[in-house]
Amino acid sequence: MVATLAKPNLPLYLYRYRSVSPRENANGLIQPTITREIEALTEPYIWCADFHSLNDPMEGFYRPSSNLRRDDDYDSIVQEVYERKIEVGIASFSDTKENELMWTHYAGNYAGICIEYYAKHLLGALPDRVELVRMGYDDLPPRISMQEVDGRHAGARKIFSQKKYNWAYEREWRVLGSVGKVEIESTQVVRSIYLGSRIRYEHRSAILEALKNSAVAIYEMQIDGYAHVWSPIQGPKNERR
Repeated sequence: MVATLAKPNLPLYLYRYRSVSPRENANGLIQPTITREIEALTEPYIWCADFHSLNDPMEGFYRPSSNLRRDDDYDSIVQEVYERKIEVGIASFSDTKENELMWTHYAGNYAGICIEYYAKHLLGALPDRVELVRMGYDDLPPRISMQEVDGRHAGARKIFSQKKYNWAYEREWRVLGSVGKVEIESTQVVRSIYLGSRIRYEHRSAILEALKNSAVAIYEMQIDGYAHVWSPIQGPKNERR
């Protein structure tokens, strides 16, 4: 069994914006993020985070249906929905690599990278019980019914398949699985790596070294006025981006 696509119209490619700059963890220790990102590319896997660690404080809100609110066990149902929500790990993708706000917010102010996946290959290489969903956007939280609560994870997964309309610019797709590492059962899912215009030399060098014997094409960004210009610097000489 492989992962399932919960919504149609799968694009050819999906993109994952990643920061590679050192980051301070909750204990005040500096983590070498570049090492983690290279490991995820070479093992390979996708890290799925719990919803508390995402940047949107409205993540996870929902509207219970009127029937659900009237249920005698409503308080326990709310607790059960919460327990199911914290079991869901989330990894975010976009269907574009050319989003300036995404490069700023998720790729370290252009000092990070953007990973291009073959969408169909990625879907086929994810394990059973993992879903790939296209995000919906609305100005009201998703409505959850008793029927969706009765499904083991249906309610939680619906909740994490929608965000407020202001986030629509991200054109987001999500992998919904377990929290932590979700292994990719193929080494043929990454097509290209795009390096931001401000990436540090040592991070650039580390990525080139780690992927020098792979089939992954690596492109370097230059800024030309209001445009991104991509130059191939390693790997298969794909068409100019």
